[in-house]
Amino acid sequence: MRVYLHDYPELAKIGTPECMRWANGIFNRHARIADYLIRFYIRKAREAGHVSANAALNIADKDLEYFGMGAAAKDDLQLSDLADARSRACKKICSTEGARLDIFELAARFQQYCGLFGVDFPFEVKKTDSEMVAVNKASAAINKVRDARWWLRNLRKNMARRVEQVLRSMGFVRKGKAPYLSEYLYKGWLYRQSKNRDMINASEVVADIDGVQVSVDLAECVDASVANPENRRNELMVRIRGYEEIADTLGYRGLLFTLTCPSRFHAQSIGGGANKRYCGACPREAMAYLNEVWARLRASWLRAGVKTFGFRVTEPHHDGTPHCHFFLFFNPDDVNRCKEIFGHYALQDSPEEDGASKHRWDVVDIDPCKGTASGYIAKYISKNIDGFEVLDDIEGQCSGSDGAVRARAWASLWGIRQFQQIGSVSVTVWRELRRRNFFVDEDAPTDEMRALHAAADEGDWRKFVELMGGPCIRRDEQLARPQYVESEAVRNEYDEPVKKLIGLWFKPLAARIGRFISTRQIVWSMRRKAGVGVQVAAQPPPLDL
Repeated sequence: MRVYLHDYPELAKIGTPECMRWANGIFNRHARIADYLIRFYIRKAREAGHVSANAALNIADKDLEYFGMGAAAKDDLQLSDLADARSRACKKICSTEGARLDIFELAARFQQYCGLFGVDFPFEVKKTDSEMVAVNKASAAINKVRDARWWLRNLRKNMARRVEQVLRSMGFVRKGKAPYLSEYLYKGWLYRQSKNRDMINASEVVADIDGVQVSVDLAECVDASVANPENRRNELMVRIRGYEEIADTLGYRGLLFTLTCPSRFHAQSIGGGANKRYCGACPREAMAYLNEVWARLRASWLRAGVKTFGFRVTEPHHDGTPHCHFFLFFNPDDVNRCKEIFGHYALQDSPEEDGASKHRWDVVDIDPCKGTASGYIAKYISKNIDGFEVLDDIEGQCSGSDGAVRARAWASLWGIRQFQQIGSVSVTVWRELRRRNFFVDEDAPTDEMRALHAAADEGDWRKFVELMGGPCIRRDEQLARPQYVESEAVRNEYDEPVKKLIGLWFKPLAARIGRFISTRQIVWSMRRKAGVGVQVAAQPPPLDL
């Protein structure tokens, strides 16, 4: 793909012929986003002259360079070749250095190698891990970096984020134009969603039940799960309504906190236009800042003896910078103290900058006379899932449905968790109990267990939480918890033990030699439907991620 400068006559007016030859080399090196670079170059030349435009284009060129190649220049085949080269290099390291290094020294060597390419080495040891577990983790991590497919996945992800960050820094992610995510990456995400759906429609799941092979369309399974945006939204609303009912019973008060990042994390200003204070941080770095503030202030709440429960919703500002809304319920005696602690930690960083006290954090008392807590949170959930009953997205200056899809694409690209339950009980237990009625052994379940199943089956989150032990109970004290199995005999392609959810552990059964109730007796496998192929797109995606 080449860029033809005669399609952009305004370029001829910028600088000297040498400038044009130099700029044209950059445009062709990053041909897939050349139109963005050209428009940025023209804009900078209008604002500050060709010298400043050349300097800005040079910075963008260096930021897009990914170890000898343009991050937006390579197609998937070329990326595959690069991934093969990286995996071969890792295999060579194993063959040349594996004999003289122990497993942890070899892991450190690979960690250094992966760091050269901006890729995280997949090895993390917890304090509770035994030496044998640590050895197994190191071995699995080394197996991963020797796999070209693992490298391809990580190269795709890193290159996509690198391109998006450059486009974001150049002002191509902003309200009214391309809110939350650049148009380039957004189209790539839509393409992949379409191809994934084609694969789902062409597949089915099969199992042997009592000697009879049963098959179900994979699309039916996906549409019935929380992978369906409508189901995901409905489940979240059921849970928040249940929390509200619990809070009313306990006499708790609801608060809506908002936490945002300092000005330096924002590529665009609130009123529009480039933010002069922007430090170049990407949304993941901004999210790390928010998580750190949240961890500190919640630790302070715990030290003060404050218990709370509710939800956190993370959504993007129009320029892709994340911010968080916390819908929490507190004992009335703790409310003022909680507000003070929240404000203190929200303003610890750069408290002197203009508008910090006004824009950095906010708190709203949920007034039952003006609306329910679920009413307050409904728009935040909907506008980040499917845009249900949201006509206009004010933040992004687009339609509610378009804004919701773009918000999901933004979260997918940057690996940001949109919704998080705070406090309370296991939602995995809730989902397992709702799957089907598995109490077939009349001697196993107690009345308490049957009541828990009935609450989940009826969608009564309030009753379910109360039966589990209450909204602020510790996980190890809840009535039920997920039962997993990690078998050394069953390992994945990287020789890692496979951890699978197999059922639910109930307190009433603990005395019976640690018994649990299985919820996963049937083993399903996926296969392509007979005679069904996957349609190949006539045009390549905007970006192969």
